[in-house]
Amino acid sequence: MCPCCGEGLAGEPEEACASCGARRVGPPLALPERVLPSYGHALAVCAAALLLLAAALGATVGSLLEFEAFSLDAKTLLRAAETAAWRLKWTGLPAGFLLTGLCAWAYRRMRREPARFVGHRHARLGLMTTAGTAVALAVLVGITVPERLRMRELALRAAENAVLYETDLALARYRKRFGTYPAALTDLRRLEDPDGSIARLLTVIAPGEYKAETDLASLAAGRGRPRGRRRAGTADTSDAGIVLTNYGLTLPGRDRLLGTADDLHISDGRIREEAPAATFVKAVAATPTPVRARSN
Repeated sequence: MCPCCGEGLAGEPEEACASCGARRVGPPLALPERVLPSYGHALAVCAAALLLLAAALGATVGSLLEFEAFSLDAKTLLRAAETAAWRLKWTGLPAGFLLTGLCAWAYRRMRREPARFVGHRHARLGLMTTAGTAVALAVLVGITVPERLRMRELALRAAENAVLYETDLALARYRKRFGTYPAALTDLRRLEDPDGSIARLLTVIAPGEYKAETDLASLAAGRGRPRGRRRAGTADTSDAGIVLTNYGLTLPGRDRLLGTADDLHISDGRIREEAPAATFVKAVAATPTPVRARSN
């Protein structure tokens, strides 16, 4: 190979290079009597270990300082380490396994040529530190997964309950304004809506099933009629000024389908965790459109 241009020499070494015209001016230099070993691989492995360990310890200390009460007991340190590992799950954890692979490759090369490289003990310690830190991060992340899933479930449930409570607040506003619950959810449009919250709420709860009913005990007294409850939409329209005093609302759950196990239920401001055995929502789902009662 020509030392000037890198082209391969096809003829005798004494001939000129066909590419650049360079000629040989003397014999090749002799190899040095002693070749110094390399520290590069050992330094690279140790640097990777220190970098990953510093990142993990720094995140842990940062999490520890964020706690309200500073403490160095084992439980608090474990919580701080779990928080730090969770924050590094997309950065430090992949980098840890990547650095572990690179350090393992460098250490294997050092073992194949032990005379060429020095610092085997330091490289081995750095490899163990890198691998141990990466595994520790993975274990801490795995420990926090069940709690993170539980917190996520609580957050989703809180968001669902917020919709139910917002609906109950709108119904309470309607009852305060008109003295009765609405016969249908679309009647909520009669409320003042300067910020558009009612319109947005109706869009969210539109797929739900809503029914209201009234307690006729007070109305029946003195009229000789039986006491009891009457739902909006019944055929009996003989009573005047029926006031709807109770309501029930069922919204589809996360599967967006009504009638499944994850449906959301609220009745008179109380959220029901399980579906009622016989909801009056479905019992009166086929009733006709509510008709305003007439006076006798």
